[in-house]
Amino acid sequence: MKIGKKLLIILPIVIVASLAAWLISAFYGLPWKEKSVAAKLENYLEEKYEQDFTLKESFYNFKDGSYGAWFYPAADPKLEFHAEEGFAEYTYVDNYPEVLWARQLKEAIQPIVKDIYSDASVDTSYVTYESLDIVKGPEIPRFDETETMLGVSVEIGTSFSGNDEQWQQLTTIVEEIQALSPAIDSSFDFINKKEGIETFVTCPPKEEAEIKSVQQAKKSCSVSKYDMETDMTLDD
Repeated sequence: MKIGKKLLIILPIVIVASLAAWLISAFYGLPWKEKSVAAKLENYLEEKYEQDFTLKESFYNFKDGSYGAWFYPAADPKLEFHAEEGFAEYTYVDNYPEVLWARQLKEAIQPIVKDIYSDASVDTSYVTYESLDIVKGPEIPRFDETETMLGVSVEIGTSFSGNDEQWQQLTTIVEEIQALSPAIDSSFDFINKKEGIETFVTCPPKEEAEIKSVQQAKKSCSVSKYDMETDMTLDD
C-alpha cells in the first residue's frame, strides 16, 4: 500500500516534469544541439565561400523545428546574415548572397536618390534563399549580373502632390533602377507629417513594365494615400 501511494504521488510529478521538458525543448530547442548545429553551419559557410566567418548568435526556429545562427564575414562585421538547417535536397541554407546583393544595390542607387531628394532614406530588400540555385560558391556574382528579385524603398519627408515635376523625379529614379536589373521593384513613401498624410507610390520591375517616361510611370505605378493616424485609405 505504501509503495502504491508513493507511485501515485511520484508518477504525476514525473509526467508533469516530462511534459514541461518537452514543451521547453519544443519552443526553445536543445542547447547542446543549437551549439552543435552552429559549429556545423560555420564549417559549411567557410567551405562554401572559402573565407572566414564569425558566429554572432545561434537560434532555434520553433515554427519549423530547425536550428540556425547569425554570422558575419570576419573581414566585414557589418554584413550580418543567417544560416540554418535546410530543407528538401539542401542540408544547410544561408542568405549571405542576398544580403550582399541588397547592400550592393543600395550603394548603387543611394547616390542617385540623394541627388534628387537629399534628405531621403534608402533601404533595399531581398527574397530569402533565392540564391540557392544561383550561387554554389565560392564566387558570388554581383546583383546586376543576376536577375534575382530585389526591392528599393525610398522614404521622403515631403508631401506627394502628383505634379509632373514629381513624376519626372520618380521616373528618373525608376529608370536608373530598372537599368540595373529587370527584376527590381521600387516604392516611394512620401510622408507629410504636417497634414498627417502618407502616400505610397509603387512601381513594378522592368520585366513587368518598362518605365522611361512620365506617361509610362503614371500608367504603371500605383498610388495609395493613407491617414497616418487612422491608417485609413484616403481618396485622391
